[in-house]
Amino acid sequence: MHTPANTDRFPHSEPIASHPALNAVPIDGTIQSIVTRVTRLNEQCGRTALPPVLALGIFERVGSNWLSDSLRGAMPQHNEPFRQQLGREHPLSPGNRVPPSLQGTGLSGLGWHHLLCALSDLHGRPRHLVKETNLFFATDTVLGMLPKSSAVVLTRAPIGIASSFARGRLWDRWRYSDRYGQVAATASAPRWRTSFAPLLPQDDPDPSTALGRLIAVNALLLARALYDETESSRPRLVIPYEQHVADPARTQRDLTRFLDIEMPEPGEAPQIAADALAAADTTFATIGRKDTLVAELSPGTAELVSTAVDKTIAQARRLLAPEAVQIVTHWLAGDDQYEVHDSTARLGRRPRAEPALQRVIEPTYRPVGEVQWRNLLVSNTEMAELLTMLHAGGAVNSRLGTNLLVCPMPHERGGRLHYDPAERRWRVSRGYESHPAYWVTWIGAALMAAWCGARLPTRAEALHAMTGARAHNSDYLVGDSCPVVESRLGDREIHHMVGNVQIWCGDGPKQPEPQPVQRYMLGAAWNTPGTREAVTAIRSRYLLGSSRGVGVRLVRDPSTTDAARLGAWELAHLLNQWVDAVNESARTTPGGLDRLLFSSLGL
Repeated sequence: MHTPANTDRFPHSEPIASHPALNAVPIDGTIQSIVTRVTRLNEQCGRTALPPVLALGIFERVGSNWLSDSLRGAMPQHNEPFRQQLGREHPLSPGNRVPPSLQGTGLSGLGWHHLLCALSDLHGRPRHLVKETNLFFATDTVLGMLPKSSAVVLTRAPIGIASSFARGRLWDRWRYSDRYGQVAATASAPRWRTSFAPLLPQDDPDPSTALGRLIAVNALLLARALYDETESSRPRLVIPYEQHVADPARTQRDLTRFLDIEMPEPGEAPQIAADALAAADTTFATIGRKDTLVAELSPGTAELVSTAVDKTIAQARRLLAPEAVQIVTHWLAGDDQYEVHDSTARLGRRPRAEPALQRVIEPTYRPVGEVQWRNLLVSNTEMAELLTMLHAGGAVNSRLGTNLLVCPMPHERGGRLHYDPAERRWRVSRGYESHPAYWVTWIGAALMAAWCGARLPTRAEALHAMTGARAHNSDYLVGDSCPVVESRLGDREIHHMVGNVQIWCGDGPKQPEPQPVQRYMLGAAWNTPGTREAVTAIRSRYLLGSSRGVGVRLVRDPSTTDAARLGAWELAHLLNQWVDAVNESARTTPGGLDRLLFSSLGL
């Protein structure tokens, strides 16, 4: 990496790519216009990418994590790219109080560039899997952006969902009281008021009643959107959770036929000691296997949930098309299949203990092959420091819901980096300071490298360095990341060469000039398999993508040293210049805009 000679303008040596045929497709503020542009982009580049398969849950806790992990070996995965990756202020975010109609999104510039890159990233060969749950009033928007995607609908009886919520204390942990208020407010918006406001009265309901209403309303919105006349050609497969528990072989056969794939052989479940399991957060783990249907609820709680669902559906019969209501009635059947009893003492999630004192070692670089590898993954503390300095320099992370550097998820959803507006600084969730940073975009990783006088490793360099290394913390062994220092390794050894998080690479697959640029990811994470096959699998993402399992590892060579560091304010200036260029370059291809960023940073 080199320091640009002039930071007042982009030092690109070639004109930004512009494609006449692509630019003939105007982006006019509608969903249809960007769908057309993605299609035309693929056609102009000769790209035979397939649309993704959508896995749509009627709610959370319906088996979507099991589905994702079962198909991981056959289909690249995208976990809730709309619900998680878009900030609440983004016009298309499911968390936005008033999602737009398909006729107007309010996006322009950076927002369009991000969405175009994101949608392009979901298409490919082999076909990708996109999991989304609880889209609520953004359901038709997401379906409109992926009109040629087949859909796997995941259903579960309401008291089964409620039992899972109760076991994990999810109503409180995931702030569902606030979620009810947000969804109820959206239901009162002009577009939805007549059909949905009566289904979500703002009457301060108890949690069980509110949960039942939310389950029914999300299912109704999904059925209404999926079975609309315009959706008649979309292939659909419904997988009831209860069917999967009772007859998993049938579920696998159904998936095999519907997706036209061979189901990957299931890997061996990792052996976990009882004390390790008790300390783990198993909220998202799929290592357990169920063969019975038990709802760990009091009879009174189960009755409240069921009654709320029944009343909501009864009201919906007077407000919505009978076909949608009939479909939802079928989806939400099955409460009678569960054995209901009060919860019992069990191993599982318990309150996080006070963090033990962690051994602290200084970052250093060690030779591996022809490059020097940093001994530690980049930590949350380091990332928070850079984010704070970039913010002070004027480079704000989120621009109308498009996250440039990190995806700031709530702590309860796995986020560990949080902006404190009162202090005007980024903070780390207590106890996670020494854990590796994740939810980092490639741009965030590249800026961290530039700030440290380093670079990101190439895929070939990483493959060479990882040869023979065993994964440490993968397969949901702990249920989250662990500190970047491994207790069994010395100060000058390389910790977590494989495991804890996957890493961004500095290179990526060759793409036609107009296509959005992608960068490789490599390794194993706490929530992915640690087998050699999984570690070395070829996968890549667009520059603004991020994941809870992907972090940052730095390397150096003779041209990247402390002398090549770029200051945070200089990086903020360069990043803002790029954003300004994106906002002003309506006729520039996505690939051209991505390469403009590379030239700015000297990559």
